[in-house]
Amino acid sequence: MTYLYTLRFSAPAHFGLEGIGQERIEQRVRSDTLWGAIIQKWLLLYEDDPDELCSNSPFQVSSCFPIINSTCFYPLPLGTLDTLICEAASCEEPILEVKKLKKIRFVAAPLFEKIIAGEKITIEELKVPAIVFPFLQEDECQLQNVSGFSVIQRPRLAIDQLSGGGIEGAFFYCSDQFFADYGGLFFVASFHDDDARKKFEASLQLLGDSGLGADSSIGRGLFSFTVAEYSPTEIKKPDAWLLLSLYHPRRDEVENGMLENQQTAYSLTKRAGRAASYFTSRFRRKDLWMLEEGSVLGQKPEGDVCRVLDRSPQINIPHNVYRNGRAFSLPMSRPNGKE
Repeated sequence: MTYLYTLRFSAPAHFGLEGIGQERIEQRVRSDTLWGAIIQKWLLLYEDDPDELCSNSPFQVSSCFPIINSTCFYPLPLGTLDTLICEAASCEEPILEVKKLKKIRFVAAPLFEKIIAGEKITIEELKVPAIVFPFLQEDECQLQNVSGFSVIQRPRLAIDQLSGGGIEGAFFYCSDQFFADYGGLFFVASFHDDDARKKFEASLQLLGDSGLGADSSIGRGLFSFTVAEYSPTEIKKPDAWLLLSLYHPRRDEVENGMLENQQTAYSLTKRAGRAASYFTSRFRRKDLWMLEEGSVLGQKPEGDVCRVLDRSPQINIPHNVYRNGRAFSLPMSRPNGKE
């Protein structure tokens, strides 16, 4: 049971990256962030055991990716453009510059389906308007700013909680992401049964009314959603698996050669920061290195849910905190895959 959810934002959002200040943001919502936000709302609505729900959640989600004018943009599988980049680098007057090819992060659904089916693509196909993201050409679409969103920085000042006045020297900038009417995010989710889906959608509805991301207390990240059944492209002879989520491999998966297969191509990201729930927000979670979306693996990945902050009555941590590293993946074929 797999469904595609489209998020349409009615307010700017702030999907922050760890660092100094609040200027750096992500253009997408990672799967562990989305999973954790839904778990929090789920526990507000239903009396499930938190540890059991986190360790064995009856749903799995991908990360959120751009949707522009009803076209879904999926992560580009790592290594897809290696041959084209080499061709462009060897040409005296390449059709597309190498630096532009290296900036591509997402591809539109029609081209994505062709890639995961193992068909080779050409540079001419990449030149089609709005087929890759970020856009490559200064075409009419780009001139009309059809990227689906824009980023604006706003000044902020930290306020003293006792006096209500501004704190001297605590002036900073915060970046907000504004979504156009034709832009938004989408993700894919699977469920164990219909009851899990109903609870999930109720939790997602509450999340949309509360706000996704930082600064939800001042109205950031509000959204509504629509849902449709999702049927991925049928791959007749898959020889690899593509990640649509972050993935933290189990020890036995690593020992069985998950990361050493000849079909494997992956990138890593460090997931860090403070816990998000009300009672634990001042505590920092353990850092985790995870495989990113778009990574290609030779075996079907499973992953695990990691406990990143332990319950401790001594320092007033009321519950365990988890980070979701289970993989949401699709089968695919490589152009040079085995027949």
